[in-house]
Amino acid sequence: MIKKSLLIILVFALLVTVSSFGVFAQKEKERDYYYWDEVETAAELEFIRDIVRNDAVPITVEVEEKIEIALIFPAEDLSDSWQRAYVALDERLDELQIPNELITMGSAHDDHILQRTHLERALVEKYDYVIVGPTEIYIQKDILEDLIKDPDIQVIIWNFTTPIMDWGKTRAEGQPLAYVGFDHYDGGTVLGKYILKTYDFKNVAYIYGVPGSTSIMRGHTVRDMLEAVGINTVYETYCDWDQIKAYEAAKQIVTAYPEVDHIHVISTDMAIGTANALEEMGMTGKIVVNGWGGTGREQELLLDGKLDFTVLRNQDDEGVSQAEIIKLDLEGRRDEIPPTFNGEMALIDRSWDRAAIDKLLEYANRYSSKYEIK
Repeated sequence: MIKKSLLIILVFALLVTVSSFGVFAQKEKERDYYYWDEVETAAELEFIRDIVRNDAVPITVEVEEKIEIALIFPAEDLSDSWQRAYVALDERLDELQIPNELITMGSAHDDHILQRTHLERALVEKYDYVIVGPTEIYIQKDILEDLIKDPDIQVIIWNFTTPIMDWGKTRAEGQPLAYVGFDHYDGGTVLGKYILKTYDFKNVAYIYGVPGSTSIMRGHTVRDMLEAVGINTVYETYCDWDQIKAYEAAKQIVTAYPEVDHIHVISTDMAIGTANALEEMGMTGKIVVNGWGGTGREQELLLDGKLDFTVLRNQDDEGVSQAEIIKLDLEGRRDEIPPTFNGEMALIDRSWDRAAIDKLLEYANRYSSKYEIK
């Protein structure tokens, strides 16, 4: 339950809508998605990870016409993860010698209406492949079902690795071609374990994105781990993945709950906003704040001492996996494609220096590092 006092209701009236607290169609105790290990084996996951880690092997069949690939994702997000995955996809397709045309359609992270418009366009245009990073998968569920059911379109769901139960367990039952990303639940678990091992918190506040599956898996996973050992949740709110809303929320949390030890956030944009608020209030280093993703902006904050820890993704693997899945499909090897690709992550904190981080990035950003991505 989200804890509210009269003071906080008044303070946050302009920041949080009633729906932010009331809309949880998905009950945490009644999951409507599978974890990756419920739909595939560790060996199947390792099969696709091994392909992704290694150098590209050109496609073995002739592709006579350009493959049309639509990418629909929150391009306006401050996180560099989307752009890096796009670059890695583009570069890997070239290495695989797959002729293609990439059609990009972006939106803000919480602009569900615009993204739906893009998905409807993809259904009409019948692109060969539609790679979609949902603003919130359950809001887009019906239009995604229409795309998946179309025999002329293959759908790859991006930044989501927990297959929807309503779509069965297999492609024949209604699942898309694949899910690719970095498992939100696994990432939350890594962060939760690190907190329990490293800190002795008494009071924690949480800033989530929007009500839905990603906030549950990234954020509630940590909250439940901490509450299980008696760490108090002083406050929870949603900030729509927005930097400014997180900045305002963090300031109000510190004012209303001066006893707070840690503000836990679940995205780069909200980490930036929270870190900026703590710096402005002179609380940097006094209240612990984390990141999620290890993006370039997060690395800067970490090295400047304004961020305490984060989970860093092998970011380019996301785009590489998309390209390799398309290659397998074009080669008639669809049965070899596992339901999900879960990229690997590493925990980094303020003890890391630039050289140590760069060592990780040699692989993590092996394609996208050639470009200036902010």
